[in-house]
Amino acid sequence: MFTVISNIVKLIPALFLAIMLNEGIRGKGLYRTLLYLPSILPYVIIGILFTSILNYNNGMLNSVLSFFAGREVMILWKDQQMVIISIIIAMVWQAIGYYMVMYMASMSAVPVDLYESASLDGAGRIAQFFQITLPLIWTNIRTTLTFFIISTINMAFLFVKAMVAKGMADVGLSFMYAQKDAGLYGYSMAAGVVIFLFSFLLSAMVNRVTKRDVLEM
Repeated sequence: MFTVISNIVKLIPALFLAIMLNEGIRGKGLYRTLLYLPSILPYVIIGILFTSILNYNNGMLNSVLSFFAGREVMILWKDQQMVIISIIIAMVWQAIGYYMVMYMASMSAVPVDLYESASLDGAGRIAQFFQITLPLIWTNIRTTLTFFIISTINMAFLFVKAMVAKGMADVGLSFMYAQKDAGLYGYSMAAGVVIFLFSFLLSAMVNRVTKRDVLEM
């Protein structure tokens, strides 16, 4: 569930931002830089940053929510019920700019005359996206979906280590390392094999489900 939900949350905003910044809006170079910047920051720095933001006592997120609610809001963002949501928020913020740039590169390769012809035929922006842009960048989207699955498994472990107190949350790799630290080396290796098979099978399933004929320009 964690892998599926976090990947959907990554894909949709990254695709939306790529569409917006692929247009001739003012200052788009600055926006691209600011959105891409988190993807080059160390995971530990991002973990420390979001630990401060999500602090229930004086964190920025609760302060903003308190301002709009008109009363004091003290959500325990990193307790057992909310910890996975908190990790997903940090992961999406870190990864969204990287995938946005990949989608923008694919969109920039789509010939402009296709959009001009579609406009003359009466197709609006939404119709052009689903009938021209999306089919022509579909191969890139399939590739990034595989990246999503692999990176989510790795990144989840790093963010859990950086943001969450020991024992508060477990993902696949943190569970594997916990078994190793307990001296259960065989059990740890077995967990690693299961994680590999899970990521491999999920990637294969996604590639199978999203397979379609390649469109050439």
